[in-house]
Amino acid sequence: MKKTLLATTLLVATAGLAAADTGVTLNGYGRFGLVYTDDGTTSDTVIHTRLRFNINAVTETDSGLTFGGRIRMQHTSGDAAGAARLNSALLYMESGGLRVEVGNSNTAYDSAGLYYNSEIGFTDNSLGESQDFEFYGYSSGPYGAAEVERMGLFASYSVGDLTARISYVDPDQTASGDDPEVSVSIDYASGPFSVSLAAAQDGAGIAGNDLFFIGAAYAIGDSTNVGLNYYDEDEDKIITLYANHTMASGLTVAGYVSDLDDGVALTEDDIGLGIGASYPLGEGVKMSGAYHKRGDIAYADFGVRFDF
Repeated sequence: MKKTLLATTLLVATAGLAAADTGVTLNGYGRFGLVYTDDGTTSDTVIHTRLRFNINAVTETDSGLTFGGRIRMQHTSGDAAGAARLNSALLYMESGGLRVEVGNSNTAYDSAGLYYNSEIGFTDNSLGESQDFEFYGYSSGPYGAAEVERMGLFASYSVGDLTARISYVDPDQTASGDDPEVSVSIDYASGPFSVSLAAAQDGAGIAGNDLFFIGAAYAIGDSTNVGLNYYDEDEDKIITLYANHTMASGLTVAGYVSDLDDGVALTEDDIGLGIGASYPLGEGVKMSGAYHKRGDIAYADFGVRFDF
C-alpha cells in the first residue's frame, strides 16, 4: 500500500511536465595500500586495493523537480567474485529540502550524521562503532540470491540546521510474513554543537533486532572536533569518545577510545583504542594510516586514496 501510494503521488505531481535538463556523470575513488590483521592467533599483511565508479543520471523538470538514479561499479581486493560488479539501482526524486529514494535506497539508521565519525585510516575503520550489528544500508555490491526482491523506500527532509529521515526496507516484497526494517533518524546542528539520533526496528529484516544510536559532537574552531557516540543493539552496547585535529600543514591526527558492553564483566577485551593520521597531497589525493587494538585483536592500514 505504501509503495502504491508513493508511485501514484509522484505520477500525479509530475504529469505533463517536460524535462529541462539531463545529464550522466561519473565519480568515485580509488585506494591502495597495506593492511595488517591479527586475530590473536594468526597475523597477516596484504596489499589492499579498491576502485569505485558511481554512475549518476539526473534530469530536471521545468517546474524544478529533480529525478535521478545511481548504479555503482566496484572492485575490492579479496572480493569473492574476483572482478568488478554492478550493484542494484537507486532511483530518487528531489524538491527543495525533500528527497525520496526507492530501490537500493539509503536507510535512515545508516545515514545518521555522526554514526561513522570515529572511523580513521585509509580503509575508514573503527572498533568504536557497531560494525558487527545487523541493519540495512545502501548496498555497494549486488544483492545475494535471497535478496533479489529486496525493496527500499527512503525519505529525508532538511530545513535550516535540522534533517529528518525515515526508511522502510522489505527483504522480499513478493513474500508475506517477513520482517521489514523500519528506521528513523534526526540530525541537528547549532553553532559548534551537533547531535544525531537514530533507531531501527527489525534491523536487516531480523525479527526483534532493534537498534538505537545517539551521538554528540563539538567543533573547537575550524581545526578540532570532539565527539561521543553510543550504540545499542539488544545486549551489546558500545560507547566511544573520539577526537581529531588538523594542523596548519594540513596534517590531521585522530583517535578514539571505546568500551564494548556485551553483558559480561569488563575485561581488557572490551576496550578498543585507535590512532591515525592523514595528509593531503593535493587534487583530491591523501595519504593516511591507522592502528586499532582491542584485547588480542589488532588492525592497521597505510595507503593512498584519490577521489575523482
